Amino acid sequence: MKPYRTLMNLAVVLLLLLTTLATNADEISGHIGGFAGLKIMDSDDWPELDTHFAMGVLFDIKKESWPISISLDIFDTGDEYKHDGVKDLGHTTEYQLGVRKIFTNKYPNIQPYLGGGVSFMSAEQEYQDGSTIIKQDDNGVGGWFGAGMYYDMTASFVLGFDVRYSYGKVTLFDKELDAGGLYTGLTAGYQF
Repeated sequence: MKPYRTLMNLAVVLLLLLTTLATNADEISGHIGGFAGLKIMDSDDWPELDTHFAMGVLFDIKKESWPISISLDIFDTGDEYKHDGVKDLGHTTEYQLGVRKIFTNKYPNIQPYLGGGVSFMSAEQEYQDGSTIIKQDDNGVGGWFGAGMYYDMTASFVLGFDVRYSYGKVTLFDKELDAGGLYTGLTAGYQF
């Protein structure tokens, strides 16, 4: 699967934002990291294309006085299926804006969290038969909720895992489909 420009652009924007916010680092905390895993989708809506490889960027930021963090997570997923000389492709992108509650406990290196919010999604299906390509895409709005954990390897570097579910409808080839699904994956990144 080729790297997607959307994730690269977002990573640059988030790094610029992080650099700007560093001037008030004593009042602001947060995380920025990568995600790699799977997105399991409805097999009735996505026959033979229901298990996508997923990569993403997770970002959250919190002022000391806030009870919760603001989060922006972006995921890009895809799958392909080859049969009888035909290649079927499925692709989704989700911009998930929301909140994340990061809990502190008696184990200071472990930071469990819960989150949820709105998901702005796009989906695409493509069928390639030799030189003929048929493709459609659509956008939709839905929601997401999930949980995960950060584990502090050092004061700045965290590893973790994330599990979340998203939902939202799109229309492709005259059929209404759920473009969301169940994400599971590992995370690694920077905390400030």
